[in-house]
Amino acid sequence: MATNLQSVQLLIENMNDGSLSLSSMVNSFLKTINDENPTLNAIITQRPEIEIQTDLKVSEARIRENKQRSPLEGFPIAIKDLEDTKGIITTSGSPIFHKNIPQQDSPMVRNLRKAGCLIIGKTNVPEFGVGSQTYNRIFGPTRNPFDSALTAGGSSGGAAAAVSSGMLPFADGSDMMGSLRNPTAFCSVFGFRPSPGVIPSTANSSGLPPLSTLGAIGRSTKCLAYLLDAQIGNFDIKKKNTSRFSQMINQKPKKELRLAWLGNLDGSYAYERGIETVCRKFLESLQLKNVKIDEVSLKFPASKLWESWTTLRSHHLRFDLENHYLNQKTRAKLKPEIIWEIEKGQSLNGESIDKALSYRIDWMTFLHSFFDEYDFFLLPSAQVFPFSVKTPYPTEIEGREMDTYHRWMEVVIPASLAGLPTISIPCGYNPHGLPMGIQLIGGFKDDLKVLATAHFFEK
Repeated sequence: MATNLQSVQLLIENMNDGSLSLSSMVNSFLKTINDENPTLNAIITQRPEIEIQTDLKVSEARIRENKQRSPLEGFPIAIKDLEDTKGIITTSGSPIFHKNIPQQDSPMVRNLRKAGCLIIGKTNVPEFGVGSQTYNRIFGPTRNPFDSALTAGGSSGGAAAAVSSGMLPFADGSDMMGSLRNPTAFCSVFGFRPSPGVIPSTANSSGLPPLSTLGAIGRSTKCLAYLLDAQIGNFDIKKKNTSRFSQMINQKPKKELRLAWLGNLDGSYAYERGIETVCRKFLESLQLKNVKIDEVSLKFPASKLWESWTTLRSHHLRFDLENHYLNQKTRAKLKPEIIWEIEKGQSLNGESIDKALSYRIDWMTFLHSFFDEYDFFLLPSAQVFPFSVKTPYPTEIEGREMDTYHRWMEVVIPASLAGLPTISIPCGYNPHGLPMGIQLIGGFKDDLKVLATAHFFEK
C-alpha cells in the first residue's frame, strides 16, 4: 500500500521500527497534493515549500533527540479555512476576508502545534461554512475524489476530499448541520462529531446552547482517535495521566449492543433512491457482531425538531454574521443563503426562541428515556448521493420539494440539536460507485463509547 494511504497507526509503527522516515512520509503526502489537488481543489492555501521543509527538519531533530512532542510529531495537516492560523491566510471562504492573516492561532490549532503536527496550509470551505456544498467565490468548488464532476459535500468538503484522496493522513473539520458527516459520507471516510466542548474552540457568546462543534476526519477510527488527542491537547506533557482516545478506543462492548434504526422517521425524511438499501446492507453485516438492531418508530415529531433547529440556527448565524450584513459594502459580498439566515434571525422574537428552546428540551428529555433502552440510534449521513458541483443544493428529492437551501440535510438534525456525539461510518456504494455513510449516534457525552463501538464495527 502506498505510504500516503496507510493508516496513522501503521505510519507510526513503520517510523518507530525504522522502515519509514518522517521526511519520506511527509514528502509522499506533498507529492500527492501536487498530483491530485489541481483537480480536486481541496487544499486552497499551501505554505511555501521552504517553510514546510524547515519545520520538517525541526521535527526530525526532535525525533532524533527523543524529544518529540507526541506520536504525531511531523505529521502533515491542513486546517479547515474557518479556523485561525497564525501567519497563514484564513478567508472563511468569504471575499470579505480574502487577505486576512490572523495574528494568533485558534485554541485547537494551538493544540495541534503543541502535538508537533506540521501545518502545511488550509482546506476549502463554503462561505462562512454555510451550506453543505463546498464552493466559494475566492477558490471555487472542491470536487469529489470518486467523480470530479460531483461535489465533495460540505462544509468540511476540502478536508474530506484531501483525506479520501491521500493528500493528508487526517484532517480537522467542524459540524453544525452535518458539516463533518455529509462530506465524509460523500468521500467515503470517517467523520466524528464530538459533544460540544470536547475540542476547545472560541467562546460561544450568543447566550444560547452551542450548536456547532469541531471534529475529526480520517480513513479509520484509529486515525480519528490520534487526531482527537492532538486537537484536545491530550499529548500535552504538562498533563499527567491523561486518558487518551488512542489508548482507550480498543475497548470492546461488555454486553450485546442494542441499536435503533430510525429509517426515514416515519416518512418525514426523503431519501434519494438507493440510500436506505446501502444502509440496510451495512446493518445486516453488524448483526454478526453481538449486535441487536431494531427498526424503531421514533414517536417524536420531526416537525418540532426542524422548527427548533432552524430557529436556533438562524439566531446563531445572525449573531455571528450580522455585522457584515449591516455594512453596505460587506453585505454585497454575502451569498444569498447567508442573507436569508440573517434576515430570518432578525425576524425572531423572544417567544419564538423560547418555543425553540422548549422543543429542544422536550427532545433531550425524550432521548434520556430512549437511551435507557438503546445504546445508539442510526440514520443515513445524508439524504442524497454526491451531486454536480454546478448545483448549489438539491431543490427536490425523489419528487419531494426542498423548501429551503438546507432542507436536504434535515437527517443530521436529531443529533445536532441535542449535541449528541456522532460518527459517520462509510457504509457502501450505490450501483454508480458513489459512496454513502451512516450515522452512529450515541448518548449524552458518550464520545468514547461511540468511537470505540465504531472501531469495533470497523475491525
